Amino acid sequence: MVLRFEVNQAEAFRQGVDVPKSTNHIVVDPSTVSQDERNLIADRLEGIDLVRLTVNSERKIVHVEYSDMERCRIVAKLPTYEALIQAIRENQSELDAELKRRGN
Repeated sequence: MVLRFEVNQAEAFRQGVDVPKSTNHIVVDPSTVSQDERNLIADRLEGIDLVRLTVNSERKIVHVEYSDMERCRIVAKLPTYEALIQAIRENQSELDAELKRRGN
């Protein structure tokens, strides 16, 4: 399966990694990924895009969208699966903290 996400080019450059485009595609075989990671990815999938999740005013978890044409994709520090999973886990930690703050 192809997954699309953003890469922080400045951070990649700091680490000595050339990332010519901020949008990155990787191919992942779901059968090789742990159930926990599959759930984290599936929660954020919009087509092939991995989008950030947030808590809305009704205390529900929703996909972040700037407009109908532009989604707010997950931004990883490097164009790798490991960096993608780290960025997704950071987004999940933000969600958990916000839900806890709001008393959910």
